[in-house]
Amino acid sequence: MKVKFRFSGRGGQGIKFLGSALVRVAMVAKYHATLSVDYTPSVRGGPIFCDVVLSTKPISYPYCDEDADFFVAIDQKGFERATECVSENTVSFIDANSIDSSAEEIIKKGMIHRVPITKRADENKLTGSVNILSLGFLSEHLKKTGTPDLKEDQYIQVFNNMRNSEANIRTFHIGRDLYHEIFSEAA
Repeated sequence: MKVKFRFSGRGGQGIKFLGSALVRVAMVAKYHATLSVDYTPSVRGGPIFCDVVLSTKPISYPYCDEDADFFVAIDQKGFERATECVSENTVSFIDANSIDSSAEEIIKKGMIHRVPITKRADENKLTGSVNILSLGFLSEHLKKTGTPDLKEDQYIQVFNNMRNSEANIRTFHIGRDLYHEIFSEAA
């Protein structure tokens, strides 16, 4: 089993932290994991993305080149810089508020879901934690698909070993609730 993720946003949104948190959770679950980060020289506010690869076997290439399984984008500039990872098999979760309507013109492959990630973060006064909210949202989708098999207690174990663990756990659960809200409405 190998699963590839790309997370994109702008510097300051915690995209690298999001990727490293997923890698830590995967390592707790005994997966091999890599994290690769790409950002512009103007880090704060500039586009950034990171690739995370999780596998049951050692990983020889840590990037998503037109073969991401999941693409999460929470900022327009980061989205524009990182879309080359998308293939027919990619499931994309695109922020409904910060990414304009050109997303469907740019991404013509795979499946796109528009999700109000930044809006939900703003509503809960969690603008600085949009990354953890995104991880909570994604964790529910992964739970539904079963690949990779990451358990809630593994996420919580990782958050408990970080600063602001209570706030991160609360934000993670808000992201999970958002997933259920969106996909129960769609059913």
